[in-house]
Amino acid sequence: MPHASHRLDLLVVPTDPHQTIDEAQTARLFAHWGLDSKGRSGNMDRLIEGGCNRIWLDRPGRLWLYGNQLGGFRVACPDTNALVSAEFGRAHRAWKAGAARMLACTCGADHALEDCVFSPPAAFATWAIVFADVEGTSLTPLVESSIHDAVGSYRVLTRRP
Repeated sequence: MPHASHRLDLLVVPTDPHQTIDEAQTARLFAHWGLDSKGRSGNMDRLIEGGCNRIWLDRPGRLWLYGNQLGGFRVACPDTNALVSAEFGRAHRAWKAGAARMLACTCGADHALEDCVFSPPAAFATWAIVFADVEGTSLTPLVESSIHDAVGSYRVLTRRP
């Protein structure tokens, strides 16, 4: 059994799971934050409460489920709030193998996987801005406004890798 990780990452993902981001957008954003080529700055705490070790853009090349890794997450039906973690796990594996991104729920309805309720929060996206090894979980106003200006609506998730 793996040991609990002390590391916590903060992930910024677009609200629209299919929204794209390009290299030029990312370069402008990271330059605005004063990051070097390794995703570091001498003053990371001006970007995120308490600072972080590194910032980078994760682009898996396809739609990806971003969420907690160590310890996982619970999944609930969006209609009844009934726990459907096992059903979600099977539907997620089937989707990765080529099936539709749908859950045949215990409530009798079919739900898009992204409509399920995750605890802690998780989200499907094609990219994430990763604030690695954070000390706090609040982005500074500078970062919040510049992300919104660059990509529009977004969500913030945490993960224990």
